[in-house]
Amino acid sequence: MIRPPSRSVTRFFIPLIDVLILLFCIFLLMPFVGQPDASGDADATDAAPPTPAELKQKLLDAELKLAQAAAELDRLQAAAASPANRVRVRVLEIDAATGKLFAFDPDSADARQEVRDQSDAQRLIDQGRRTAKGKDVFFLLLYPRVRSGFPEQPQIEAYRRWFQEVPHGFDNPWGQSGTVKP
Repeated sequence: MIRPPSRSVTRFFIPLIDVLILLFCIFLLMPFVGQPDASGDADATDAAPPTPAELKQKLLDAELKLAQAAAELDRLQAAAASPANRVRVRVLEIDAATGKLFAFDPDSADARQEVRDQSDAQRLIDQGRRTAKGKDVFFLLLYPRVRSGFPEQPQIEAYRRWFQEVPHGFDNPWGQSGTVKP
């Protein structure tokens, strides 16, 4: 006849499992516990406190590193900025009845200003660069939204010539829209 053992096997394994869980937890916490300094704590108590000159030099070094880090952060933020934040778009409209080019200036008494020639275009380019505050300026020329036969090809050529030194493009809902980079 088979008889159960007089001592239970579980009386041995339960404490063993507890010890193994404890060792595993210690193993998990090991990366969070820092290594002691090479000099040890005894040397730190024997060392003389730093002089005010040394503390001032450490402070200056820390301020210099902070300034360098701030400059690096600004540079990286500027580099990582989206194109929408780096470019200011200036919209110009081509009149459907005449094919003339108009710019809108909400700060002016007459909000719609005609761009008659190269000098007006240059004035508009200079104004756009001043108000862009460090951003690139892109001039978008909108074709009329109704078919009218305007602008004619000589007018388009003149507009391209006027804005040839700056990034510009044409938004033509009836055909090809071109973007020109200088």
